Amino acid sequence: MFRARRLVAALFPLLAANVALAAGVAWQPLDFDAAGRKAEAEGKLIYVFVEGDNCPPCQAFKESHLGDPAFIDFVNSLYVPLRAHEDDPAVKSFLEALRLTHGAVPRFYVLTSGGKGVSMSVGMTAAPPMGCVSVLAMALGRELPVNRAAASALAGRLRAHAANRRAAGGTEAANPLRFLGLAALEAQAWALAGRLDEAEKAFGAQWAGKLQNQEVREWYVMFWLGWRRNLPGALAAARIFRAASPEDPAGALLLGRALAANRLFPEAVREGETYLAAFPGDPAMMAEIENWRRKR
Repeated sequence: MFRARRLVAALFPLLAANVALAAGVAWQPLDFDAAGRKAEAEGKLIYVFVEGDNCPPCQAFKESHLGDPAFIDFVNSLYVPLRAHEDDPAVKSFLEALRLTHGAVPRFYVLTSGGKGVSMSVGMTAAPPMGCVSVLAMALGRELPVNRAAASALAGRLRAHAANRRAAGGTEAANPLRFLGLAALEAQAWALAGRLDEAEKAFGAQWAGKLQNQEVREWYVMFWLGWRRNLPGALAAARIFRAASPEDPAGALLLGRALAANRLFPEAVREGETYLAAFPGDPAMMAEIENWRRKR
């Protein structure tokens, strides 16, 4: 009997977590003051998902992301999540008060407990299935008011989740995009926990040549340039991005910054000038190029 009680006690946290995941994302009422107090008390950020009518990407997001246990764990562990319907008249004043108006759905916002914007994204990338692009933190090197212990524990669960999926085999385990999504979520959790060494293990240079989606490549490069880590991997992904879309000025900008981060300043200047040819007079880019010229 004693051993049975010990077993139940040991399993209870896992069972409770599974019950929570089965219930899905823990959406909160659209009361920003209450959400802010909760986020501050629990060391979380605020996540706002805005959807609309007749929106296939919104439906795709709900079917793929909001039904995925790892994604649910990610959201519930790091965020106070709010869900708003763009076409609901009662919601419009809420969105306008927070300046969360854009005109496209789905869109996603990450805010601090005080309402300060951290990131915003619009639409949903088709891959990877757990949407490291359209998801959330995109902290990009910023220190954020997140409970580091909770973020670290989440990252450990995501790592175990990926290991379990691989061990299970089958079609799911053979899908590299699924593991790319898991790696991206895990890396975000480790970064928010202040463990960039572990983030590199999850989403490091080994992924650079395997990024098939342009949005994912861009996110990968921006993520590591922001954190000033995995710079060779970021450069490799930026080169692939540039080669895949040679007419896209964004590729020149991304590659220029990746080259500069790797101290390849003459090449960075050339890419920066290519970007300026498309957007002449961009003061931020002009300042960056001048800085690269001084360093080469």
